[in-house]
Amino acid sequence: MNKPGLALALVLWMALAAGSWAAEDEAQTVAGFRVPEYDENNQLKSQLFGDFAKVLPDGVIEITQLKIDFYSGGEVEMTVTAPRCTYRQKEARAESDADVRITREDMVVTGRGFAWNGRDETFEIFKEAKVVLKGGRKQMAAGATE
Repeated sequence: MNKPGLALALVLWMALAAGSWAAEDEAQTVAGFRVPEYDENNQLKSQLFGDFAKVLPDGVIEITQLKIDFYSGGEVEMTVTAPRCTYRQKEARAESDADVRITREDMVVTGRGFAWNGRDETFEIFKEAKVVLKGGRKQMAAGATE
């Protein structure tokens, strides 16, 4: 997720998909969405997926079955998943009390509850954080012999 631009892209995409809107207490909703984000060179930077999003009147976006793929050199470098989160556009902040999983080629980070700050690009896991390094034993053994 990137700063305020991601929320804006999501809201704009939802507006273009007006055929799938459903009014519910003045909130706007969309199901099965994908929001790509590109860098200044038009290279894919990230893609946000969700089963369902609700844009509340105050601009907060509630997302269920969140998945964000982050790209580097055209390949997925990292994936973040959570069953639900809220994104506050004004603060460029996503947060949840749900489980979260961050997967990279060489590690998996899991925990419960998180906050992502798009302004300073920090990600904090609140509880039960666990990091599993893939191939860590091999790397440690190789380092011990050098």
